Amino acid sequence: MRATTHKTIRDLARQRGQVIAVGITIMLGVMLYVASAGAFQNLSGSYRHTYDLMKFADLTATGGDPAAVADAALAAGAATTATRVQFDPPMLIDGTKLVGRAIGVPTDARPAVDDVRVIDGSYLDPGTTSQALVEYHAAETFGIQVGDTVRVFGAGGWHDVTVQGIVRSAEYLWPARNRQDVISDSHAFAVLFVPEAAAEAWAGTGPDQALVLMPAGYTTAERDSVAAAMHNAGATDVTPWQEQASHATLNEDLKGFNEMAIAFPMLFLTAAGVAAYVLLSRRILQERPIIGTLMAAGAKPRRVMRHYLGQGLVVGGIGAVVGVVLGVVATGAVTSSYASAIGVPDVVVSAHPWLIVNGLAFGVVVGLLGALAPSLRASKTAPAEAMRSAAPAVEPGPWSRAVARWTRLPATVRMALRDVGRSRRRTLATALGSVLSLVLVLATVGMMTSMIEALHLHFDKINKEDAVVTVDASVASGAQATFAGLPGVSIVEPSSVGEVTALAGGHSYVTSLRGFEPGTTMHGFHATDGSFIALPDSGVLAGVGLKDTLHVNVGDTITLSTTRGQQQAVIRGFLSEPLGTTIYSSNAFAATVLPDMGVSTFVLGFDSGVNRDQMRNTITNLPGVVAYNDTKAFAESLNKYLGLFWVFGIVMIALGAVLALAIIYVTMAVNVVERTNELATLRAAGVPLRKVAGTIATESLVATAIGLPFGLLLGVVAAKQFLATFSSDIFQFPLVMPWWVLVGAAVGVLVAAGVSQVPASRAIRKVDVAKVVRERSI
Repeated sequence: MRATTHKTIRDLARQRGQVIAVGITIMLGVMLYVASAGAFQNLSGSYRHTYDLMKFADLTATGGDPAAVADAALAAGAATTATRVQFDPPMLIDGTKLVGRAIGVPTDARPAVDDVRVIDGSYLDPGTTSQALVEYHAAETFGIQVGDTVRVFGAGGWHDVTVQGIVRSAEYLWPARNRQDVISDSHAFAVLFVPEAAAEAWAGTGPDQALVLMPAGYTTAERDSVAAAMHNAGATDVTPWQEQASHATLNEDLKGFNEMAIAFPMLFLTAAGVAAYVLLSRRILQERPIIGTLMAAGAKPRRVMRHYLGQGLVVGGIGAVVGVVLGVVATGAVTSSYASAIGVPDVVVSAHPWLIVNGLAFGVVVGLLGALAPSLRASKTAPAEAMRSAAPAVEPGPWSRAVARWTRLPATVRMALRDVGRSRRRTLATALGSVLSLVLVLATVGMMTSMIEALHLHFDKINKEDAVVTVDASVASGAQATFAGLPGVSIVEPSSVGEVTALAGGHSYVTSLRGFEPGTTMHGFHATDGSFIALPDSGVLAGVGLKDTLHVNVGDTITLSTTRGQQQAVIRGFLSEPLGTTIYSSNAFAATVLPDMGVSTFVLGFDSGVNRDQMRNTITNLPGVVAYNDTKAFAESLNKYLGLFWVFGIVMIALGAVLALAIIYVTMAVNVVERTNELATLRAAGVPLRKVAGTIATESLVATAIGLPFGLLLGVVAAKQFLATFSSDIFQFPLVMPWWVLVGAAVGVLVAAGVSQVPASRAIRKVDVAKVVRERSI
């Protein structure tokens, strides 16, 4: 074994605490990258695998003659097409009344597009009109079993259907009614697949959707060509599978997760590179006489450089290997946990060799980059100068001279303040550690506080109604008075809701149209400037997402299309709402656009402290009530959707503390090693250990505090950028960073710096004063 190899092993062993800290930081960065990026790839692959198995539609068209639209798609290159009817009728399930969704499917064969997978029971019997298949999430929520009876409200009143099977659907991996209603009361939405003939009879219309499967391996240009042909055939909206409500909702979650999966590991690896740089820089400064002796004895500069680069390579390589192993193990766990929470039926856990290679490369490169500058400096050492002293003398600068004149301060404090300016690299490294820690913590906490505040805004200041009740039109005239007379009900207002397609300039967007009375108190209209505005008597207000989607501005006219026909409307203003891109109008205007479904809708406000379950039971059992939606009962769905994000956020906050401890510990430990002679002199002169340790601690805390303003600023910027990854027409989350978050994060980093002084104090206690004095006398 070469002498330099012996020296490498000995040096790493002598500073094993600092080496382990650097290695752990590299390991965490690599592990996070491999686990999170691998989970993202697995989940994306799982979705796509499920879509392929269930023949998930590549394109879904609404409007026009569905049969003609489907024929046009075939002529343009589609592989398979199908038509069906879909509508949202009131339902009665296990005593709960709600507005669900009924989708027509054939009974003589399985659907050629958007098939379902039966997980309990069996598929519909041929020719039946009184059976239904219940989507998995609804069956789980309501405890539905095969053989149960479900009631559907349609033309002719209530219709009883028997549950023939429980199914999973690629369209409803996440049970989203549409892109504006993705997080709501789980008891307010259920999907039934019913015989096509029955669906058409209950809806009072023929098929209203055309579904398209493209050939395997199709290109984007081929898909766009088919979509254009469908538009030309009369379709008002053609939605690709990427924009379908369920997939888009899940993809928003995954997209934000993937962004964090790249950025956060890079913070750890950057911190590890800084720590490696500090570690080797201080050692090279300490070993200048040894380096000078080696080079005077004939050692080539490149040999010295390779020696110190090798130390960075060893630390980075070991940290990377351990990180990759842990990351591969964690990948499967993260994938399975998320898929289980969402209910993904086909979980694909694959090996991703390129992630392993990238992880190993990241660790090695970080170790080498951290060692590069110190190694270059070592290779350029002048032997004669290096052999004269252990370190070159440092002339006092303006800061040191200024501190020396502050005679009212204790000598140990002046010494600590002097060293902050004298060793700029060490100060910069410590400050950078606090900056990176704050970026990690604030980016995570900022997103969490922003989402919490956005949901508070949406459900408490915008959607202020406590419940939405749908009644049979035959009793609508007296329903408002009936509801107002119930104990616990404070406000009752008529409302309207339905699905529309907004059209402008050749662009289209499927959304919800909600109608309210002008002057309503049950809904707040939150403008883009942060103010609340009134609902206009004419025209519409629209979510700001519609501005970019349709390329329209205030004052422009858009067309709203439904099965009833088309109606033009002027945009009177844009709204900033955290969830969805909804269009709002007066009830009078909505009545001219939405088709007559034989029902009327009311929004209710409750007294504070009312028993919500009791209100649900009381109102649901009133004559004529066909659906009930508790708009505040969203917590369960929200926590399930954001489950992965909350876990990831908590882990990042914890790891931010670890990051701060690791880099500050390395810096302080090296500080003690570098200043062994100075500390021993102080001890020999009779300075108590407490004061010596206090000097080091003061320098560390001052250097940490220097980085706080920069860390707070960059942390806020990072949080804003990460939130932008979640922003779309489905979600809009402006940054909300309370002052106490900034103060708490800064205090937390200072506490981490203080904790890191414990091992530094132990190292000072272990300094052998006699040995250092003997070495200095040689």
